[in-house]
Amino acid sequence: MKGRKEVEGFSPWDLDQLQQCFDTVLAARHLAKGSEEAENIASALIIAYQQGVRDRDELVRLAVSAVEK
Repeated sequence: MKGRKEVEGFSPWDLDQLQQCFDTVLAARHLAKGSEEAENIASALIIAYQQGVRDRDELVRLAVSAVEK
């Protein structure tokens, strides 16, 4: 994009990994995809991934801890 420093997107592989983590957390906590908690989980996953976390167990742990606060 013109005028923006750097815009980095997710590859299909990245999105698949994030989706798997998201689905894992929602299933474990019996949450609906459209719930506020689900949105918080998705945000936590994206932030952690952007910060370089790639381990699925760690991503799930961070997402769970984000909604437990």
